[in-house]
Amino acid sequence: ILEMKARMGLHLNRETNLARIGEVVGSGAHLAFADTAASRSITLPRDRAGLIPVDPRETQRILHVIYGRPGDLLAGRSMSASLGEYFPLVLTRRLGPDSPSALYSSLEWTAGEVDLVVVSAFVPPRSGAGEVAVPDPLARFISQSQGRRPIAVISFGNPYLLSAFPELGTYMVAWGSREVSQRAAAKALVGVTPISGRLPISIPSLHEIGEGLSREAKGDVPLLGAQTDQLLEVGVVRGRVPIEETSPGPEPGVDPYSTSRAEAQAECSRRPDLRGLVAICQRVGGAVVSDLEVDPASVGFDASAFSLVDSLLIQAVADSASPGLAIAVGRHGKLVRLRGYGALDWEEDALPATPASIWDMASVTKVSTTTTAAMILAEAGRLDLDAPVVSYLPWWSRGDSRKEAVTVRQLLIHRGGLPPFIRFFESVEGREAYQDTIGGLALQYDPGDSTVYSDIGMMTVAFIVEELTGTDLHTFLDRRVWEGLGMQDTGFNPDPALLPRIAPTEVDDYFRFTHVRGVVHDENAYALGGVAGHAGLFSSARDLAVFAQTLLSRGTVPPCDGSAGSGVPCSIPRPGAYRIAAPTSVELFTRRFDSSASRALGWDTPSEGSSSGDYLSSRAFGHTGFTGTSFWVDPELDLFVVLLTSRTNPTRENGRHVPLRRAVHDAVAGAISDLAVQKRNW
Repeated sequence: ILEMKARMGLHLNRETNLARIGEVVGSGAHLAFADTAASRSITLPRDRAGLIPVDPRETQRILHVIYGRPGDLLAGRSMSASLGEYFPLVLTRRLGPDSPSALYSSLEWTAGEVDLVVVSAFVPPRSGAGEVAVPDPLARFISQSQGRRPIAVISFGNPYLLSAFPELGTYMVAWGSREVSQRAAAKALVGVTPISGRLPISIPSLHEIGEGLSREAKGDVPLLGAQTDQLLEVGVVRGRVPIEETSPGPEPGVDPYSTSRAEAQAECSRRPDLRGLVAICQRVGGAVVSDLEVDPASVGFDASAFSLVDSLLIQAVADSASPGLAIAVGRHGKLVRLRGYGALDWEEDALPATPASIWDMASVTKVSTTTTAAMILAEAGRLDLDAPVVSYLPWWSRGDSRKEAVTVRQLLIHRGGLPPFIRFFESVEGREAYQDTIGGLALQYDPGDSTVYSDIGMMTVAFIVEELTGTDLHTFLDRRVWEGLGMQDTGFNPDPALLPRIAPTEVDDYFRFTHVRGVVHDENAYALGGVAGHAGLFSSARDLAVFAQTLLSRGTVPPCDGSAGSGVPCSIPRPGAYRIAAPTSVELFTRRFDSSASRALGWDTPSEGSSSGDYLSSRAFGHTGFTGTSFWVDPELDLFVVLLTSRTNPTRENGRHVPLRRAVHDAVAGAISDLAVQKRNW
């Protein structure tokens, strides 16, 4: 070790700039080396039946069992996400030291329905060979599974776990619990990378130092699962999980997720954590349900077919797409679903997700705030969409003379020539610093040439709104939109008193070094102060249902009193109808701009592979957010769907929400019975 330090010159350079640790350690080259090191360290002490590498074409259904401490938020998340890229169906079940015996019983039943069981064990290494910390029920499950079905155990930490089930046929060691090791293990399992590691220690009476099997990499490993890419932000995925494979659905003619209103209200009164939330009750089936809901059949849905939506959402929570989620579905002016499923966090004592839970909206901010404000100002004649940006912000073109020709409209349709995203937050903080940096930014292409989705363009539109109104984005929207609509849960920088109702997002191990909750997840919005044109808004399903109905009703919503069974979207009572814009303004901003791209003014419209699914009409408009949020309105079907998840909790590598969104939108549209719904043709 001393010789290696000398070779590196550490005795000559004795001081380290601590401020640069993140930059140096987290460089692209070092991250790539970490992936290589993790892959080369994967060790396969035994594989008696030749199970590895697993062929995803022959092994379609996987049960992924994660064993870890309750507080270990990262345990198994990246592994599940990686497996989800290769296998068509991955059922994830999480266990801990205190998991009840009933959970193991259900696990045994589930294992009988799959082609392969993969156990990811996150047990910290202990001093002294042979010491393990695996509970007896887990050891019995693994031992009893031998001979019944293929099973592989992967240890992410303690190599001695094999001594707890010595008869196991396939055992792999990944040597660490971090995401890089989880990705490496998944790739080794399916043969994307070779296996060449050797044991640096002995596993007493089972394996000696230096043992380890070798496996060659396979060159044709297919991606049969929910393949994701950098287009998550705009809801695009190149593959999808068919609905019928995601969930078998309920029995025909049966809705297992409803009960009588009297039962619902009685259950609500027994739940102290739900009291005081307007129109929220607990119903059977594990969902927290608003009693505003009406029977789907009353607004042109097949109620039996519609219950597939509930099945998809319950299965999504079980499969770790998100610890919890909320949905609002409305048609013909009435709510048929306003529910929460699962919990706000992975902790066992986390509060349930409800229609009043508050979520980080991420890029849904772009349309629900910045675009809406621009629509209001354009209608009032205060904002000229075809005026140059520099006519409102003279400083904006300082870094590139081509920016003098960029119009507000071009920013809204993402044709302003700006790059999509820059990590300003690494060196810039505060509104003035951001404006100075964006003003000095050069364009990447000529204005109008290409459609490139850009956070920076929407930041700029928000600066224009604030310049015209003389106030910040939050204050303007609160006075002009949210207060009148009765959207009580919506705004930037939520009050800390609301923290118990806010869903956490990512475990940030790069910028803020905390589990982000109650402050915006997006780093640039955070460095801007939390109020930004591209991200930063927090809201709830019950609030966004009101906003969606406002747009569906072409700018105006009727009064509401929040009475049970009324169906009218209502977060708090509205004494009268409220108008935010004229029908012509809503039409102008939400219709696709031209045939060259899917963009409207601020909004997106359905495209091949988008989050809208295949059955919303071409007239639909919507947007998604990086944290797992989704908002779609379809004037032709007289329908809206709001789906809120915290898929980034605990890591942004989780992409299971992408096929979920498509499946939910397809299921909702497919349940419509009062008109013929056609699949879009591209």
